[in-house]
Amino acid sequence: MKTTSFPIIDGQIHQPNPPLPVDDGLSDAAKLLINVEIAREAMDSVGVDAALVVAALPYVDACVARYPGRFIGVETFAATGTDLAAAVERARGDGRLVAGRLLVTDFRTTELSPGFISGGMDAGFEAAERVGLPLFLSTHGQAAAMRPLIERHPGLTVIIDHLGVSQHPVSPPRDDPWDRLDGLLALADLPNVHVKLCGIPLLSAQAYPFADTWPNLHRVIAAFGADRLLWASDYTRLRMAEARGPSRNRGCLYSESRDMLLHSDEIDEATKAAIFGGTAMRILNWTPPTA
Repeated sequence: MKTTSFPIIDGQIHQPNPPLPVDDGLSDAAKLLINVEIAREAMDSVGVDAALVVAALPYVDACVARYPGRFIGVETFAATGTDLAAAVERARGDGRLVAGRLLVTDFRTTELSPGFISGGMDAGFEAAERVGLPLFLSTHGQAAAMRPLIERHPGLTVIIDHLGVSQHPVSPPRDDPWDRLDGLLALADLPNVHVKLCGIPLLSAQAYPFADTWPNLHRVIAAFGADRLLWASDYTRLRMAEARGPSRNRGCLYSESRDMLLHSDEIDEATKAAIFGGTAMRILNWTPPTA
C-alpha cells in the first residue's frame, strides 16, 4: 500500500531467483519473466514504486519491456580502454538504460582492480562525461582513490555505491565496517559526487531498526546533503546476510532496509523525499510514470 506523498525509487536491485529451480522445460525467456515478477511482487509488497535494475541486459530488457514505468537499467561495464568508451556511448543511446556502472575494485579482496590501476577505465570516464551518462562506482572502501579521476571530469555525474565502504556479504567482513567511511567523506567537496545509501542494515551490529548506524549516517548526510543521496535496498544480497536476533533466520528483509529510513525520526520529510526518489530522478533525468 502506498503510504507516502513522494515516490520511492530503489536505486539498486539485482535479478532475483526462485528459492527452488523452476521447470527445466521452460524457455529462458519464460524463466526471465518469472524473475521479473518476483522483483515486481517484492516491490509491491514493500511499497516501492520503481527500481534501477543492475543486472545482465537480457534481464534488464525483460523488466523494462514488461513494466516500462517501474524498471530502468544500469549496465555494468566489463570492458576497458576504447572498448569501454564504445560501450558507454552505446549505453547512452539505449532506452532501457539510465546509467552505467564500473567495478573499480575486486569485491572479493576490496583492492583496486587492475583495469582501474592501469588506467583502462579512464576512457570510460571521459566518454561518460562527454555523452552525459551517469556512472555508479563500486568502490568497496576505496572511494578516496577516485578523487583524481573525478576531478578531471567535473561534468560527470558520479554515484558512489554502498556508502563507499565494503560490505559483507559479499566482501570479507571487517572488524569495523565503517572504518573506510572517511575516504567517502573526503569526496564531499566535489559537487558532482553523490552517494548511494545501500546495504545499511549490513553495517549494523543490531537488529532492526539498526539504530547504531545513525551516527555515521548523520555524518554522510551532513557532508553531502540530502540532494546528493539516494536510497537502494540491494535486497537480494541482504537476503544472504546472517540474521540478527533470535526470531528469524532469513537474513535482512527488504522492508527493513526501506523502513529504517522511512519511519525514522532522525530525518525530516524533505530529506526522506530526496533520498527515496527526488535525487535519483534529478541526477538520472528519469521520472518513472508510476511516480
